[in-house]
Amino acid sequence: MTAQIRSELQKITSVRTTWVFLIATAGFVALMVGVQAATAGSEFVAPLDDPVTQLALLQTGSIAPLIAIVFGCLAVTTELRHHTIVATLLVEPDRVRMLSAKVVATALAGAVLAAVAVGLAVGGTLAVLALTSTPVVVANVEVAASAAGTVGGAALGAVFGLGVGGIVRNQALAVGTVLVLLLAIEPLIGTLVPETATWMPSSLIALLGGAESPDQHAWWLLALALAGYAAVASIGAALTLRRADIT
Repeated sequence: MTAQIRSELQKITSVRTTWVFLIATAGFVALMVGVQAATAGSEFVAPLDDPVTQLALLQTGSIAPLIAIVFGCLAVTTELRHHTIVATLLVEPDRVRMLSAKVVATALAGAVLAAVAVGLAVGGTLAVLALTSTPVVVANVEVAASAAGTVGGAALGAVFGLGVGGIVRNQALAVGTVLVLLLAIEPLIGTLVPETATWMPSSLIALLGGAESPDQHAWWLLALALAGYAAVASIGAALTLRRADIT
C-alpha cells in the first residue's frame, strides 16, 4: 500500500495540471490580498487596523478547499480520460486498493495546496501590515484555527471531488456536476430548507476555514460531517469503478 501511495504521489507531482492549480491558487490568493489591502480604509471598508479586515486578509487562503474539490475530481477523471489508469491496474489489479491509494495521495495534495494558500495569505498580510506600520490585532489562536481548518477542509474536499469524479467518470461532466452542486444545488437546498444550509459541503468548508455562522458548532462535528461526504463519495466511486469497463 505504501508503494502504491508513493506511486500516486509521484503521478500527481509529475503532471502539469497539479502545478497549474498550485500557481493559479497562489496567484489568486496574492491578488485578493493585494486588492483587499488596497481598498481597506476606503468608503464602506474598515481600515487595516480593524480586526475584521485583518482576519479577512489572513483567511484569504480559505478558497483553497473549493479549488481542491475540482483538483480531486480531475485527479481521477484525467486518468480515465487518457486511459493511463490501465497501466496502474496492471501493477495493482485490486481497484479498491488502487482507489484507496488515490484517496490518500489526493488528500495529501489537497492539504499541500491549502497550506501554500494559507502560508501566502498570512505572509502577504503580515508584509502589508509591516509596510504600513499597522499593528497585528488578531489573536494567533484564531489564525491558527482558521489555517488548520482550511488545510483539513482541503484534504477532505479533494477526496470528495475524487469520489464524484470516480462516480461520474466523464471529466467534463464530473467537473460540471461539482460546480452545479456547489453553485446551484447547495444554495437552492439552503433556501428551501434553511436548517440544512450549515451542513452543505461548501458551508462546512467555509466554517472550518473560520467563517462566522449564527449556529456555532464544534469544529470536530463540522469536520466529521465533511468527512462523511468524502467517505460516501469515495465508497460510491469504489463501487462504480469495481464494475466499470475502463479499457
